[in-house]
Amino acid sequence: MAAKTRLRIGIDGRNLKRFGTGFIRYTVELCRALDAALPEAEFYVYSPFPVELPVRSERWIPRVDRWSLNGRIRGALWLKTRLGFLCRNDNLDSFWATVTFLPFLPAGVKKVVSVHDVVHLVAGETMSFRLNLPLHLFFARDCRRADAILTNSQGTADRLLATLGCPTAGVVRPAVSEDFRPRPQSEIDAVRAKYRLDRPYVLGVGVSVRRKNVITLVEAFAAMKAAGELCDHALALVGPGITADQRLNDLLAANRAQIRTLGYVPEEDLPALYCGASVFAFPSLYEGFGIPALEARACGTRVVATDMPELREAGGPDAVYIEPTVADVRRGILEALSRPAPPPLGVNDRPSWLKSVQPLASALATMG
Repeated sequence: MAAKTRLRIGIDGRNLKRFGTGFIRYTVELCRALDAALPEAEFYVYSPFPVELPVRSERWIPRVDRWSLNGRIRGALWLKTRLGFLCRNDNLDSFWATVTFLPFLPAGVKKVVSVHDVVHLVAGETMSFRLNLPLHLFFARDCRRADAILTNSQGTADRLLATLGCPTAGVVRPAVSEDFRPRPQSEIDAVRAKYRLDRPYVLGVGVSVRRKNVITLVEAFAAMKAAGELCDHALALVGPGITADQRLNDLLAANRAQIRTLGYVPEEDLPALYCGASVFAFPSLYEGFGIPALEARACGTRVVATDMPELREAGGPDAVYIEPTVADVRRGILEALSRPAPPPLGVNDRPSWLKSVQPLASALATMG
């Protein structure tokens, strides 16, 4: 076993292979903040396939499993059967389970888990059997095995305590980069031209994710159009435009002239896209936090969001909160449009990743 010269932290790095979703950005940004918060630590990133390390440094060491059949064994199966073997010779002090699930670790390694939501416990019907199964098999057990649990919102912490009786060691809320702020009109115009948004638009996200409840947003928008409301507006939807919900696909096809499905939008285009929107509408059935609501808020965009504790943490006091029904989405959009645009987040109100990461850094660095 190699002699230690630094604090050694293991990280489940399976989701560092790509960028774009809120959870992936959350993990990447926390890795970068950990690097700054723990400048003497070494970080061992484990994965069944090559990943793009979030920090370029000799202190960040990739550990790719050569025996995972070229990445074909992945997900919870890989984590439970293979990751522990990779850790054996690295003499870790602590391990960060970025998606809650814990491998079988050597004795003495502190186990720190991040819980992003409890969707399988409160909105399991919105998830596929494939996604639900490992959560039902391992989630509760691994939370109880953990030495420290961190959640991404107080709402998630409260639900975790209420459903499983598991207390949390701290809340690590998402932050937003400095790019999410009011953008110059020239930049907004360029992004609108890129996505062919030639008239005012309502913005939504998560077309392919059932719990984002985009179908209700589409139905509300269609009803408003039929009633002569929002005559000059389009609906712009970020995310893959094809879903397993045939009814939603039919609605999108029937309203193709008024609804733009933008597909995957690179992060560098998102601030201007938020800034150009009349309203950001987020009628989700459940969120662990709601990063898009925070991003829109940071840009000074009107926000309409489902009334739940987690989204109130993200959307702040100026959002319009609704029930996730067609009638209430319609009411919320009209109410938001009747108000002046809210102020963007100021310097003192803007959360930073370095501040947010402190409970996680403390949990990983504190032994015993």
